[in-house]
Amino acid sequence: MKEIKAIIYAMLVTFMLLLTGCSDEQASHSSTSSADTKQAVQVEDSSDQEDDHSPSKANREDVVGEAATVERVVDGDTLKVKMLNGKTDRVRLLLVDTPETKHPKLGVQPFGPEASAYTKKRLEGQEITLEFDVQERDQYGRLLAYVWIDNELYNEELLAKGLARVAVFPPNTKYVDEFKKIQEQARKSEKGIWSIENYAQEKGYNTDAVKNQSSSKQKDRYSVRQKL
Repeated sequence: MKEIKAIIYAMLVTFMLLLTGCSDEQASHSSTSSADTKQAVQVEDSSDQEDDHSPSKANREDVVGEAATVERVVDGDTLKVKMLNGKTDRVRLLLVDTPETKHPKLGVQPFGPEASAYTKKRLEGQEITLEFDVQERDQYGRLLAYVWIDNELYNEELLAKGLARVAVFPPNTKYVDEFKKIQEQARKSEKGIWSIENYAQEKGYNTDAVKNQSSSKQKDRYSVRQKL
């Protein structure tokens, strides 16, 4: 009888040990799975962050172009530069369009002087790198380029500050998708040209929108006075 009890006791102890081992293994497996899941999430997040980088930012160190010095700023998107060979040339910034300041018909447009002054402050007298796209010159003989200064793409800077709109003229479209994203951010923030409703449009600038906004403000002021 005692032998039977001893056998039963031994079997119970063995069974309990087996249960404890399985429980520990499950806990270890659960912990490992949790760690793997966290690591996978971190990797995914890192991938998403990399996707946020613009093509221009990702390739700054790999930019191939020609060095030049800015002699004079004509307006917000046009420069006169001196190349390394000593020759001077006019450069038109690619994929961006700032309001006019010296146009024979359009005259001075809102935010044109601001864009011109900003470009003068940032670029005049500075060494830059000109990055070209498919078509090197326009119908006026000007060089068409993306302008790099201090490893920053200046075309993007104008868009981010609301001093220019995206202007697409194929086949030069290398950074068009990223430029449109930057423009949309400026538009949502109502920066610069985007502070005037319907002013910046796909094909240019609508100066009538400025007049309409001014007229609307005057009406609002008159209405307030009447109420007083």
